[in-house]
Amino acid sequence: MAEPLDTEVAIETPEHIVFQWKVAGPGRRAVAYAIDLVACYFVVAVVGFVILLAFAAGTDASVGDGMEEVSKAGIGILLVLLFLAQWGYFTALEATRGATVGKSALGLRVVTTMGRPIGFSASLLRNLLRAADALPFGYLAGVVSMSLTQRFQRMGDLVAGTMVVRTERASATRPIVLRPPATPAELRELPDDVRLDPDERAAFELFLRRDHALGGARRDELASLLSDMLLRRFGVRQIPPARAIALIYDLAVNAGRGEGPASSRGANRMGAWR
Repeated sequence: MAEPLDTEVAIETPEHIVFQWKVAGPGRRAVAYAIDLVACYFVVAVVGFVILLAFAAGTDASVGDGMEEVSKAGIGILLVLLFLAQWGYFTALEATRGATVGKSALGLRVVTTMGRPIGFSASLLRNLLRAADALPFGYLAGVVSMSLTQRFQRMGDLVAGTMVVRTERASATRPIVLRPPATPAELRELPDDVRLDPDERAAFELFLRRDHALGGARRDELASLLSDMLLRRFGVRQIPPARAIALIYDLAVNAGRGEGPASSRGANRMGAWR
């Protein structure tokens, strides 16, 4: 069964190899966050208790000033631990491992929108903005942001250029090859320079890789939804939508190659789109 179109993101490398990521939704991320909070604050409580015992053991409990000093020191240490738990824990683990304890338990990972590991700056930025996502209560702003974005990104993700994906990433797939090759009549319908933004290319990629699994009516329906705006932009009128999508995608991904496009070489590769 094909995965729903809106739960995967296709990312193409400079070598024209496409990786597909399954985007993590709010429910799974909320459970991972709850696990992180339990693990994080349990460690804070244990460490804080041990430190307080150590301070108390080294202070004369009969002296009032000594107990007051212990109390102040303990509160200061707890505040430092809480700060590290709130900011350092998430930032450090996501920057070095791509996932916290909770995310690892739920099979999640933080990556950039290009599918690459995030660095310290991106991790720090997305976690600093967690405070904005939590407004006005119960992470309402973050949930609204995730529901309105294709990659389920909260505000911190949007600013840092990151997304949370499931680690069961699909294997790399070879580039889609247009077959049969474009005819001179079809090429006359299209401009010489065809460019697609990342979201458009991802949508075309998902459609083309599922074309063979779709029924005729569903295929034509999806093709019409994807192609209306682009066909108006490129001025295509005489080519059926599904074929036009394949042609536009082929021209876009092969733009700028020094060699001839794959569709002109007749190689025996996957992805014959008619």
